[in-house]
Amino acid sequence: MLTRLKVEGFKSLLNVDIRFGPFTCVAGMNAVGKSNLFDAIRFLHLLTRHPIMEAVKLLRETKGRSPDPRSLFTAFEGFRAPEMRFTAEMVVAQDVEDELGVTSRAQISTLRYSLAFKLADEDESRLELLHESLEPIKVSDAGRGLGFHSTREFRDSALQGVRRGGPFINTLPGSREITVHQEGHGGRKIPAPKSSRTVVGGSASSDFPTVLAAHREMQSWKTLLLEPSAMRSPSIYGDERFIDQRGANLPSTLQRLARGESTTGQLYANLSNRLAELLEDARELRVRDDPKTETLTVELQGRDNIFHPARALSDGTLRFLVLATLSLDPETRGVICLEEPENGIHPDRIPQMVQLLRDIAVDPTLPLGPDNPLRQVIVNTHSPVIFESINLNDLVFLDSVEAVQADARGKVTMARIPERSWRAGFTDEGLMLPPGKLFPYLREQDSFVFMNERQGE
Repeated sequence: MLTRLKVEGFKSLLNVDIRFGPFTCVAGMNAVGKSNLFDAIRFLHLLTRHPIMEAVKLLRETKGRSPDPRSLFTAFEGFRAPEMRFTAEMVVAQDVEDELGVTSRAQISTLRYSLAFKLADEDESRLELLHESLEPIKVSDAGRGLGFHSTREFRDSALQGVRRGGPFINTLPGSREITVHQEGHGGRKIPAPKSSRTVVGGSASSDFPTVLAAHREMQSWKTLLLEPSAMRSPSIYGDERFIDQRGANLPSTLQRLARGESTTGQLYANLSNRLAELLEDARELRVRDDPKTETLTVELQGRDNIFHPARALSDGTLRFLVLATLSLDPETRGVICLEEPENGIHPDRIPQMVQLLRDIAVDPTLPLGPDNPLRQVIVNTHSPVIFESINLNDLVFLDSVEAVQADARGKVTMARIPERSWRAGFTDEGLMLPPGKLFPYLREQDSFVFMNERQGE
C-alpha cells in the first residue's frame, strides 16, 4: 500500500508530495499533471521488472521511440531539473516468496524508499542512478502518518515488525556506492553509476527479505489502461488467469475464481447483481467453455433471455465487469491506478462506479485477511459528475502554477488539499484548496456544499 509519494524533478512534478488513502481521487483540469503522477507510480513499478533504460522506454511518452530520458526531467525555458527523485512510503506484506519459491519474512512492514537519477555526464541519452535507500519507519510513526480513518484492528494487522539496525539500503552523502545491509548475513556494495538496474529492482532473493518485500509491493502496482478489444477477447486454454492492465484474460480469471469458490454459482450471482446496478436488463453472467476451439467466452443474459457474448457488450459494461471481477479477486493486491473511470458510463450510473472502486480498496475498519486484502485504488478525473460522488477525504486537486527557478519561469503541477480533509493536518497552509478553485469543474455551485456535507462519511 502506497501511503505517501513525493516526486521531485519528474515531468511537470517539480515538487509534489501526496498522501494516499485506500481510495484517492486525483482531480483537475486537463494537462495539469494527473497523468504525470500516474507515470511516476508506473515508473517505480517498471523498475522492479526492467533495467533502468528499458523502464524509461516503456513509459507512455517514449513508448515506440528511442528512449530519451531528458524528457522525464522537469524543464521549461531556461531550466531543467538537475535530478529527479522519488520518495515512497508504503506498507508491505511481510511474508514473501522469491523467484525460486523460497519463502522469507521481512523484518518490518512499514518502509520508506527513495530513489534519484541524473543524466549521465558522458551521455545524456542515459539515466544514471544517483541515490537509493530503503529505510524502516517505526510502526508507531507509521500509524500516526496514515492520517485516514482506520481502526486499531486494521493497524495492528497491517503495521508490524521492528528493525533494530539502520537502513536496509543506503547511499552515503558524497558517495556513489550503494550499500545493501545485512539481514542475517553479509551485505553487499554496488557502484551506482555502473548499475543498469536499481537495487530493489534487481533484488528478488529471499537472502534480503525486506528488500524483496519492497520489490514485491512495487511490482504489484498497476495502471489499468483498459482496451475494449482486450476486454472482449475470449481466453484460450493456457492463457494467464489474471486480468492484465489492458483488461485481457477476463474469461480465464472468472473461471479460476469460480473453481475456487466454496458455494457453486456464488461468484457469477454476485457479479450479475453488481452488473444489474449498471444495466437494468442484466440477468445472468456465465463463461462458456468450448472444448472444440479451446476457448472461454464471457456471456451476459439480457431481458430477452439470450446470452450475449462479450463482443456484443458495451465498453462501459465491460469496464464495470472487469473492475467488479478485480473487487472479488483476493489475489489482486497493491495499487490500482485508473484514469477517467467515468469513460463509457452513463452519468446516472457514476455513483455505482465510484462505489465499486471503493469496494475494490481495502476496508481500513477491518483487519487484513483473505476477504480484505491490502490494496488501494487511485483514480484521476476532470469530471464534475465524479466530484459529486466523492467526499473531501477522497480528494487531491492538481493545479497548474507558475514556478520560478533563477531567471526561468514555467508551469508546474501543484497538489492542493481540501481544508477540512484528513490530509490537511499534513499540509502547509499555502497548499490548501480554496473552494472557488472547484467552481469551474462543477455543474452548479451547490455541488461544493454537497461535498462539504459529505466530508465525514
